[in-house]
Amino acid sequence: MSQEPASASRGDGADHGPPAAESYTWPLTAIVVAILPQVLIPVRDRVGPPSVVPIAEGAVVLIMLVIAARPGPVSQRARPVVLALLGVLIVANAGAAARLVDLVLNGGKVDGVVLSAGRLLVAGALVLFTNVITFGVLYWELDLDGPAGRVADSMPYPDFQFPQTVTRGLAAPNWRPHFLDYLYVAYTNIVAFSPTDTMPLTGRAKALMALQSLISVSVLVVVLARVINILPS
Repeated sequence: MSQEPASASRGDGADHGPPAAESYTWPLTAIVVAILPQVLIPVRDRVGPPSVVPIAEGAVVLIMLVIAARPGPVSQRARPVVLALLGVLIVANAGAAARLVDLVLNGGKVDGVVLSAGRLLVAGALVLFTNVITFGVLYWELDLDGPAGRVADSMPYPDFQFPQTVTRGLAAPNWRPHFLDYLYVAYTNIVAFSPTDTMPLTGRAKALMALQSLISVSVLVVVLARVINILPS
């Protein structure tokens, strides 16, 4: 896989060259972590997602792993493929969310069994957890032409404005956002249903954040309302 950023200067003032692009290790690990509960939690304790969802997600991870495993940084020519694969992940999770909302609104049963509060809460948590990770990885790959673009000599205009790039003194002059920063943006977006410390600047960033919020608010409102109705007074 591509290498992690090179170590920073130890204060000796020497020029060690530009930092290397971030590795795909942590983003791929995060996606695997999102898939595992969908497979490991027994069906009796959750409501979906359908088996096709983790299968599609697993296939995407394998393809991305093949792309990232080639020596050196991931080629910019492979970036459209990676973005398309991440789009598949988001569509799969959105489909799982839509199915869950439909089951709740229409009083649906799974295998002839009425949905319990516990199963609904687990299903909602799985959708939201996957929502955060998939959108976090997508933001990481989209902004500033991805990890390779963020360390290039000439960067494009950003999709997101982080406070460290606006206010001098909060970070090093050459600070660049990393995967954890984008994961945090995705997390705060489903909690606040809006940007918090990091602002979307482009139309595509705003559209994606709106879509992420729509998925999460639909699940939260519908599932929690049903759970409250099921619980004994």
